[in-house]
Amino acid sequence: MGFYPVCPGTDQYVLGAPLFKKVTVKLENGKTLTINAPANSAQNRYIGALSVNGKVYNSTWLSHKELLTGARLDFQMTDKANTLRGTSMGDAPYSFSSAKK
Repeated sequence: MGFYPVCPGTDQYVLGAPLFKKVTVKLENGKTLTINAPANSAQNRYIGALSVNGKVYNSTWLSHKELLTGARLDFQMTDKANTLRGTSMGDAPYSFSSAKK
């Protein structure tokens, strides 16, 4: 679907390229999670841009809480990696390696 859990004990899912052009998930709470990647193909396997609920989204992760409220994820897939997207420190998911000790 384009995201997966990466660090046990956190509520974060790291974003990756979706496998499908569209997925709709009906959540137990009655909300809907819709994932769109209409240009997804073997050639267009990189995320050029992502919007969540119509707003530009640069982070490389989503929280479980965000997904449970229902969401629409619109992936713009391209044939070249966007090396500017998700490069700010705040865009990266939690990592034990960067946790304060």
